[in-house]
Amino acid sequence: MDPKKDYYKILGVSENATDEEIKRAYRRLAKEYHPDRHGGDKAAEERFKEISEAYSVLGDPQKRREYDMLRKNPFMGQGGFGFEGQRPGGYRVHFEGTGFDNIGDLFSNLFGFGGRSRARGMEDLFGGDFDFEDLFGRTQTRAARGSDVETRITIPFELAANGGETVITSGTGKKIKIKIPPGIESGKRIRIRGQGAPGPGGGEPGDLYVRINVAPHPEFERKGNDIYSNAYINIAQAILGTEIEVRTVDGKKVKLKIPPGTSGGKIFRLPGMGIKSDTGKGDHYVRIHITVPQHLTPEQLKEFKEWARKVGLQF
Repeated sequence: MDPKKDYYKILGVSENATDEEIKRAYRRLAKEYHPDRHGGDKAAEERFKEISEAYSVLGDPQKRREYDMLRKNPFMGQGGFGFEGQRPGGYRVHFEGTGFDNIGDLFSNLFGFGGRSRARGMEDLFGGDFDFEDLFGRTQTRAARGSDVETRITIPFELAANGGETVITSGTGKKIKIKIPPGIESGKRIRIRGQGAPGPGGGEPGDLYVRINVAPHPEFERKGNDIYSNAYINIAQAILGTEIEVRTVDGKKVKLKIPPGTSGGKIFRLPGMGIKSDTGKGDHYVRIHITVPQHLTPEQLKEFKEWARKVGLQF
């Protein structure tokens, strides 16, 4: 997620766009810039990646809220207070991203000790025998299991259908590679043992739960383990029959015979060409749409009318 990028502008929607408007915009743009349609065009490929990145954030309600907050508050996430290292009886506080190395520096700035040495700021405020632990108390930490952490990711349709690997950030902030099982659906969780929050006092870490959101596809629609897609043929192909090429969800291209006299809306089944998951193997269904020529000359229209009369078609 990069708050410097305008994901709304990338998808061509307003900041108040509904989830459905965002999904429609993504589908339209993903279909327009899909690499399969541009034969290795690098510019189109980069545009497709940009569109996918934008939707991976705006298409997830939680990530969208975080993105909106980061855009309105650009300094969020740049710094804060954190505990660094452990020593007997307590912790050292680290003021990350604040410009102060210790609490003395911070209080010096807040209470007007900046004209003197920073090191004396706390002594002036609390006395020469000041001890940070006297103020905040001594702490002893027992070893305990770390908390479980849940994160959400949006993955491409093909990755969800076929399975594979992707890289995410664990509960400790490091990048890890996780396996995506084939056929996973939106809303499902993947458990990664030992990758949650670190355990206090040296205890074992918790687990990481990855909630999956599957991005829509510009060509495929999923119903259970079955896949639905559309194919377009012209009038001549519908009347005379033809053979077309259909792309399946695993990236293969298979031949489909269209018999003579095929009507628009006809659905053909490709057995076993759907999603293969632990619950079974689905089929691929192809809906046929017939395209009509848009620009016919007067002579062509005349010939078509004569032909229609001969075969008994009303118009």
